[in-house]
Amino acid sequence: MAEQAALQNRIGSNLGKFTPWIFFLNTFARQFGILITNQFLQMFMTDYAMMDPLVLAGVLSVGKIIDNALSVIAGGIVQKANFKSGPYRTWILVNGPCLTFGIFLIFLNPDISQAGKLVVFVIGYLFRNCPQNFITTAQNTLIRKVAGTNMADRMALTAKSAQGTNASNIIINFVAIYLIEFFNRLLGADTGRGYLVVGVGFALIQTAIQIFVYRSLAPYDIYDPSLKKIEGSSVNVKVAHMYTDTIKNAQVWILMASSVIGTIANDTMTPMTAYVFRYSIGDITRQSMNNTIGSFVGLVVAFLIPPAAKKLGKKGSQQVSRILVSIGYACMAMFGHQNPAVLLAGTMWNSMGMSLSSSIGVNNYIDAAEYQLFKTGRDSRPFIMSLSSITLKLGKTLASFATAWVLFSCGYQSLGKGQAIIDAQALVKNLYGLLSGFYILSAIMFSFYSITEEKAKEYAEANKRMMEEKAAAVSG
Repeated sequence: MAEQAALQNRIGSNLGKFTPWIFFLNTFARQFGILITNQFLQMFMTDYAMMDPLVLAGVLSVGKIIDNALSVIAGGIVQKANFKSGPYRTWILVNGPCLTFGIFLIFLNPDISQAGKLVVFVIGYLFRNCPQNFITTAQNTLIRKVAGTNMADRMALTAKSAQGTNASNIIINFVAIYLIEFFNRLLGADTGRGYLVVGVGFALIQTAIQIFVYRSLAPYDIYDPSLKKIEGSSVNVKVAHMYTDTIKNAQVWILMASSVIGTIANDTMTPMTAYVFRYSIGDITRQSMNNTIGSFVGLVVAFLIPPAAKKLGKKGSQQVSRILVSIGYACMAMFGHQNPAVLLAGTMWNSMGMSLSSSIGVNNYIDAAEYQLFKTGRDSRPFIMSLSSITLKLGKTLASFATAWVLFSCGYQSLGKGQAIIDAQALVKNLYGLLSGFYILSAIMFSFYSITEEKAKEYAEANKRMMEEKAAAVSG
């Protein structure tokens, strides 16, 4: 065990030349599987499956309640599982098949009763969403595990992850809508089968890449059979302590509150963008150019942003990012109706702003987890990494109602086959005004976070010494 710990520390303190690119590929692939549903699920279900927006919000909420309940226990399961095939990277391996099956059912739209469609959709939604609780925890934990106590290495891995996300967004935004429209025409314009073909195809690409990621991370994610014997280790710590210690950690609550608000905004914006381009601009294919250029700008900035993020610090970067995005959405709300140039400029501006936040990634959660271990002597760091997933799920649940509110506030009535009655000007004002408010509120919440850069490094190094001493005592 001592040899394994020494190997892990040696690897973690000095990233290999290509190691950050593994994290780039991981998030690059993950977007291939999930972005299609994030962008088009709402429109597909209202325009093709003919589901009422309020009914859809209710159905999504039921699925998300189940998903949220699982997210509460997922962190403990991941922390305790300790797979011999890799304690954390194994979760990455099993995600692809589940996601592919889920996307297949979501976009299947079988020729059965409306109630039957709902059942199929909910099953698919759960297969698409529930595994994300586990993979998010595993991926976030791997950042800390690979980088060790080196703060710069941690930032390097999260920055590369952000770059991978933006690179994937460019490709998907550039080709997805054209591929969907092509297959829709090929298979019947009123069937929506293009969504099924493209969604499943992208999910299979994700699966192939993540098999490579799983194999590449093998040296960093080593099974330790003696970990259960080390007092306070991630496997040894009691589940009850995971929860009670975390509940007392005020820093975690601040992060979660801010993250929930930001997720509501993002998950309201993503599906509603398609409505804006279809009904305000009058050409949904222009969404592809808008999002592709925005993602390209975000990618460029993601490569340039690390020095600025380092200067601002993790807390400052998160606050500035949210303020910038709030300004962008306010401008889009006032001037975006029937004005694709304003929407493009706003998207580019927001991509730059969000790149600042994305380069920080989960580092604030990692710091809050190190703080908790420092204070309690019990390692719940993997469990705390799962809390970012809980905030995503809760935010997505509330976003369903925010999306439904936007649609009803602008008088949306589906006519079927991709047509609807809607007040497009109200759609733009209500949507982007709401998003602007969410982001400024998120920035305010983040102002209460108090872990400094110096304290984060102090906690991490002290925790490393403490766990090494406990491991040595057991092996001795």
